[in-house]
Order: sequence, then C-alpha cells, then structure tokens
Amino acid sequence: MKILIGILIVLYVLLLLFLIVFGINEAIQERKKKEFRECLADSLLFWLLLPLLPILIPIAMLISPITSKISEIRRHGGIKGYRKWKDDLKQEEIERQRKKEEEKRLTQLYTTGAISRLDLPKKENGINKFEFDESLGLSVDYEAEVRQIIYVERDYNERLNRFFLEHPDLRLYHMYKFLYLPRLGNDLEDALHYSFPGASMEGIAIPTIDSTYPIDYLVYQEDAANIKHGMFFFVNGKENCGAKYTQGQYYPLEEGSDEEIIQQLHTIVRAVHSQNGNFYSGGVYCTEKKPDIPEGTTENYADQMYDWEFFNEQSLFAPQLPDDNGQGDGARPSEDEIKELVNGIKQRLQKLNELGVEKSFLMKLLQPKTRFSRLVVTKDYKILLPDYHNMEIHMEPLVKAVYLLFLRHPEGILFKHLPDYRKELTGIYVKLKPYGMNERVLKSIEDVTNPTLNSINEKCARIRGAFISRFEEDLAQHYYIFGFRGDPKKIKLDRSLVVWE
Repeated sequence: MKILIGILIVLYVLLLLFLIVFGINEAIQERKKKEFRECLADSLLFWLLLPLLPILIPIAMLISPITSKISEIRRHGGIKGYRKWKDDLKQEEIERQRKKEEEKRLTQLYTTGAISRLDLPKKENGINKFEFDESLGLSVDYEAEVRQIIYVERDYNERLNRFFLEHPDLRLYHMYKFLYLPRLGNDLEDALHYSFPGASMEGIAIPTIDSTYPIDYLVYQEDAANIKHGMFFFVNGKENCGAKYTQGQYYPLEEGSDEEIIQQLHTIVRAVHSQNGNFYSGGVYCTEKKPDIPEGTTENYADQMYDWEFFNEQSLFAPQLPDDNGQGDGARPSEDEIKELVNGIKQRLQKLNELGVEKSFLMKLLQPKTRFSRLVVTKDYKILLPDYHNMEIHMEPLVKAVYLLFLRHPEGILFKHLPDYRKELTGIYVKLKPYGMNERVLKSIEDVTNPTLNSINEKCARIRGAFISRFEEDLAQHYYIFGFRGDPKKIKLDRSLVVWE
C-alpha cells in the first residue's frame, strides 16, 4: 500500500511539473498580449488548482443551497419574514387545491343538471370582464384577417353615437375594426356582397339591432350595472365549471371631441392587442421583432422584410371607384340559396334581430358556396372580375405594372431575381402610361426591382389592399401576390381563369 501511495505522489509531482512547464510556455506565448509576469502567474495558478477541482466542485455544490437560502432570508427581511413567506406559499397551494376540488365538484353538479347556470360562481370579475352566453354570436375569429371591437352601451349616449355615425369606416390598425351595431343591419347587404361578390340580395329583408344588444346576453344580469358605454372585445371558448361562455373584455369610452375619442380608441386597441396577442400568421403582416437589417445592404432585404410590413389605411384600404353595373354569368349562388342561408341564421340565433351578428361569423356560414371569378385584363389594361358584377380593381400605374408582371409569371418570382425583370416591368409600364415615362418613374422602377430596398413590399401590400377592400380574404388571397420568405412570390389564381384581351 505504501508503495502504491508513493507511486501516486511521484506521478502527481511529475504531472504538476509538466503543467508548470506547460504554463510557462503558455505565458511566453502570451507575452505580447500581457505582462509576462501576469501571464506566468495566471498560468501557474490555473494549473496548480486544476488537480484540486474534484474536491472543490463537491464543496461548491454543498455550499450553493446554503448561500441561496441565506439570500432568500435576507430578501424577506430576516428569518421571521422568510418563515411568513414560506407559510404564505403553503397557504396559496392549499387554496389552489381547494378551488380545484370545488370546481371539480361544481362541474359534476352542473353537467348532471343538479344545479343551473346561475348557481355557478362568477369566473369573470363583472367589472372589466364579463361572462356572456355563447349564442351572442359576436366573438372574435382568430383566423380572420380583421378582428372587431364593438361599441356597447347600457343607456343611449348622444355624443358617442353621433361619433360612430360620422365615422362609419374608422380603422386605426389593419387588424382591428370598430363595429357600430346599429349600422350592421344596413351594412349586411354589403357584407353579403363582400363574401359573395356575385350574389343578389333582392327580396331579402335584413333587420337591425342597437348597441344594447349584447347586454341581453349577460349570464349574470346584475353585472349590467357596471357597463355604461364603451368598447367590447369578445372571446369565445371560455369555460366555467363545464359551462361554455363568451368572455367580454370591457374598455370604457368617455365623451369628448373627435380627437379625444380617437385617442381613447388608440389606447383601447393597444390594450386589446397586448392582452390577446396576435395569432395571425403568414401573408405580409407579423408582430414579432423586426429583423435588424439595414436597407440597401443585402439582396435578401426585400424577401426578409416581406412578412413584417405594416402599412397604413391609405395604402391598404384606399377608396375605390364605383363598380360597373355588369351582370355575372352564373358563378353566384341563387337568390333562393341566399334566402335559405339567411333563414338558417335566423333559426340558429332564434330571434329575428339576431341576424345582426358580426360579419366574419356570417361569412363563415356563407363561405362554402363561394366560387372564383375570371380575371380579365382588357386592351386598355383595366383589371375586371366579370363574375363579380364586372367589378374593376383599381391600382396606381406602377402598382398595376407590378401586378401584371407577376400575373405573367405563374411560376412566381424570387425577390432577389427582380433585377432580371426590370426591362419587362418597364415595358409593361410604358403600355399603361405611354407618355408618362420620366426620370422619377425610371427611378421608381429601379427601386421596385431592387431587392435590397423595401419598395416591392409596399407595392405588394397595395395590391393586396386593392383586393381585400372589395371582398373577403379567403377569396382575395387567390388574386394578390403571396409567398413565404425564401420562396417565389406568385399569384395563386388558376391561369385558366385569366383572360388577356
């Protein structure tokens, strides 16, 4: 045994000498970067301590919990405060378990019919969040492009009603629209045409509702006293002890000047978005952190930025000129089918005036009958959809030239290859505006075909806006330019539906 210990000591000394020599060599190699003496000391200290690591590591592991506990005691003001904190944690866990068991018991009673809906305790506070019956029909559809924030009042407010009447199409952000219920019945015909651009509403009577409508659907009617006038964001799919309900998030709205009301609405939209997040993915919009890529530095800039653009209402929802009064050729549902669908909605909501549901809900019911229209590019380069009452899609000349370029290429175009299409785009623009070519236009064409700039994204967003301002997203996505990052951007519409005159 003594011999073995001696051998181990000798080996340790030899290893230590080797490490010292190695450390000196390391110090010499580093002498240009540090003072020689400092490097030598650092290297020697490291190699001397290295063999002790198997001992130091377990010691550190034993000490760590002790130091952590001491830190917690200090953070809570001493041993007394620490014990109180631990007791509070224990009580919170006991309370959580108690609530869990109570909810389980109530769920059992409710699902078996032993107690009624009103016997269940409130899940929401009845102050800024309320429980509504699911038949309300106004909950947000997270798959929809636009989410609606709805004005609700218990008693009529002259100033706020006048504001919404004077601002019927107010939208402060591309994802959110303010819905004024008294206008919904009047707008429903437009909504049907938005979903069915070729449909007729002849002979169909649409009723209207007022801004008190949601209050009738409160599960706990006593909560109505806490609602004065404000904006509601409705979220479906909530559950209280087995009872499904729609959560209504309430944001009070006060009287004031137009500017003051709009400022309040800005704040409300930000609060709604912050609380509910953004579940929309794909297309031209995203709310994640924007890549930090300087414009003009890489040919992948336009493609990298394609999912991040957020354009204002002027670019996406510019006013459109009136449609021509042409008739479709049978690509629309019959009037009887439309009437049958409307009657089905009446039965589903049980009351005649409950037809005034949010548009996205109605669109979802009507969507299965939708067909695509042909797209005709006329000799004078108008873009017409003859099966949607000969609807014309209006675009600025350069935006239209970009659209026609992509329409010519069903295989799609990679943004980084845009310079290869500059000459072709210029030729298209000349046909649109034979006498409109000048230095400014040439510079714009150069910018839009420069993949290191953002111009192409702006044009794609305007093209998209030209279509979704006329009919719903599920239809429009087949007509505008779309593509995921890194993939060719293309127009999905079947080219058998495209006619060049």
